[in-house]
Amino acid sequence: NNAPHDIVVNFNPHGPEEEPYAIDHDATPAENEVRKLSHNVEEVRDHFNFMLFRNEVHDQSVSETQRRMFHWAVLQTLALAGVCGWQIYYVRSLFKVRGVV
Repeated sequence: NNAPHDIVVNFNPHGPEEEPYAIDHDATPAENEVRKLSHNVEEVRDHFNFMLFRNEVHDQSVSETQRRMFHWAVLQTLALAGVCGWQIYYVRSLFKVRGVV
């Protein structure tokens, strides 16, 4: 089944049945505008909280990746130092066998 799936992303935790900003026909236009503004402020606040959480998760991920990269670099440095030391030892032993040194 290769049918495309629709993905809906909503940052507003309030469902459509709880729309607090719905226009009340008995209210004045100013009251309706205040409701809409209040709803928009709530949406911005919810989105901001989501972004703070997302930033926190991202920061944790970045710090974990940096920690792993640091340990990998230390391991590579130790391996390189070990290989260099072994090569020096091996080349010296070759020259000692040949009587050059």
